[in-house]
Amino acid sequence: MMAGALSDLIYRAVQRKGIDPPTFVFYQSATFTLTIWAIAIATGQVSDILPSTWVFGLPIGLVSYIGILLFVTSMREGSASINAPIFRLSFVITAVAAIFILHEPLNLPKLIGILLAVAGVLSLADLAALRSGRGASPRSMLLLLAATLAFGIAGVLNKEATNQGSSTVPLVIVSTITFNGSSLLRMLLSRKLRPNTLTIRIAPFVGLLQLSWTVLLVESLQTGDASISFPIVQLSFVLTAILAVVFLGERVSKGLVTGLSASTLAVLSFAFA
Repeated sequence: MMAGALSDLIYRAVQRKGIDPPTFVFYQSATFTLTIWAIAIATGQVSDILPSTWVFGLPIGLVSYIGILLFVTSMREGSASINAPIFRLSFVITAVAAIFILHEPLNLPKLIGILLAVAGVLSLADLAALRSGRGASPRSMLLLLAATLAFGIAGVLNKEATNQGSSTVPLVIVSTITFNGSSLLRMLLSRKLRPNTLTIRIAPFVGLLQLSWTVLLVESLQTGDASISFPIVQLSFVLTAILAVVFLGERVSKGLVTGLSASTLAVLSFAFA
């Protein structure tokens, strides 16, 4: 959660200074891919790839990139204050599917934790703007819902892959094949191959943060429930908002205070699940 929050904070800051998102994401994912493959080769884990790792890893990379692409596209006709929190609600899809499809246990602390996590994320959304239609065209909402669904599906696939015996590094390196391939294709189509100075300086570091986020999340799924891990990870959005107040000078809002309170209670509730 902390790695994801810091990554989102940096991405939030560099967007203000002028980057091309497809180009930035490609160089970020290239660093991610080269690093995890180097680790896998150095530790001899490439040979640990199972047939089930290919079955789940390739779709994970594809749907993850589709989710990011649709989310970024939705922002063209939408509002960050609406779209970003709703996108984080992908954990609800993962949690519900994990309970009803993967038969993870449902108890009262987990249910309370999920509801509090939803409250924490929605508290940061500009719901008044959503109700009035400001910053949220029908096309933007459709793309956003598709992106949220894609990320929710990726979460379920990650958990089922670990259930089928896939270990963390092999699963991640297989998923990079389709993710990085999709990222390269998108950048080529945008015809913006040359990164600016900011991208060269910042994208590799964000790639390493995303690598930490991914590896730690998949590792947590080896022994933990997806219906717990994904809600906690997606609460990084609240932590990003707090860091934005401290480092980017954004204002403290009632929604931020409510989101922080609900998110803290959610994590405490999950601890007893």
